[in-house]
Amino acid sequence: MSVPTIILVALIGLFVGSLVNVVVVRLPREQQFGGWPRCTRCGHALAWWQVLPLVGWMAQGGRGRCCGQRLHWIFPLNELLIASAFTVFYMRYGLSAPLFYLSFVAVVLVLTGAIDWLHRSIYTFVILGAALIALATAAIIPHHSFLSALIGALVAGFVFALFFALARIIFPSTAVPFGLGDVYLAIFIGTAVGFLNLMPALFYGMLMAGGFSILLLILRAAGRPNIPKYISYGTFLCLGALTYLMLWGLGGTS
Repeated sequence: MSVPTIILVALIGLFVGSLVNVVVVRLPREQQFGGWPRCTRCGHALAWWQVLPLVGWMAQGGRGRCCGQRLHWIFPLNELLIASAFTVFYMRYGLSAPLFYLSFVAVVLVLTGAIDWLHRSIYTFVILGAALIALATAAIIPHHSFLSALIGALVAGFVFALFFALARIIFPSTAVPFGLGDVYLAIFIGTAVGFLNLMPALFYGMLMAGGFSILLLILRAAGRPNIPKYISYGTFLCLGALTYLMLWGLGGTS
């Protein structure tokens, strides 16, 4: 595969990441996707160059040109993650079914992880709809199968449903650190990676969440103010699953 083609795939990933950012902003705030992109801080319509992935954010110095308010770092990170994932998958699988399948999975993971980080919310229709699509296409993906996807979904859903029930018992309030959305996300991850890859894919996310939690405890013990009590657990599950797929692909443990 040629270098120009790899660069083209990366650029496509950047622009897809830019579109994902539009959804990240509009789904929680406006419940719609249509219309020209607007500033995430003041709602002013953006100039065409501000919409460009990475370039728009850097050209503004990380601040809105219209209002001067700081723009969130998660938006350029989303673009970089999707561009990196597309490139890695293309270099491993070429122009094939696994490339398009894993690219779809990467988009869902980045979208879900970003919204959960910003709003601590996972949209049921997005994540379960994506799980159904992944299940329906699993049979035609090399290194994957319908049975593996189905068992992965059932096992992940069962285990995380137990986690959810345990969290409700330990934290008998509405602000539990582990929500039902995390159960749905686990079902999607189990479907997307299959049973054989499920445990390591989840382990990456749990390891990241554990490390971040330890960091928060250290900062809280040091007297730092405004340290959050709970973390966006779903974000780390998404990052862990994406990291695993980028490192090992669908045949990582088979």
